[in-house]
Amino acid sequence: MALNPNYSAVSGRQHVTGNWALTLPGEFNRREEQAGLCFWRPGLTVWLTAYGVEDGMSIDDRMARDKANASPEASEISESVGGGVARLSYRLSETRGDGARVQGLYAFAHGAEGQVMVAAYFDDETDLDAARQIGASLEYLGA
Repeated sequence: MALNPNYSAVSGRQHVTGNWALTLPGEFNRREEQAGLCFWRPGLTVWLTAYGVEDGMSIDDRMARDKANASPEASEISESVGGGVARLSYRLSETRGDGARVQGLYAFAHGAEGQVMVAAYFDDETDLDAARQIGASLEYLGA
């Protein structure tokens, strides 16, 4: 299936805020909405939401909060710290309003001046690697 010709097509490294960039593995459509920035291609939709530092919370505090807020059904939980960024990711199978199951990968990246959350929804396990690549590619550019 092809990308939607009514939206911009992008690939590779994308500056998504003044402080954050990510790398897309292949071509995706891009659109901005109130809910955040969306990249999608057939079978894989990625929502990105960026935040500033909340109430002076440290990176460790924000990581602990995100881990505590994860669903008890979350699986494949991964945490890492490096390059000034703390990361948390996990998989979650959810039920949509219409009763259909959707597979998701949630990735959080925390830097000194803010944080980014990626919610990637995929139709097939073959898109899980691409979702993981996108989450892992979040790069903190600094203030």
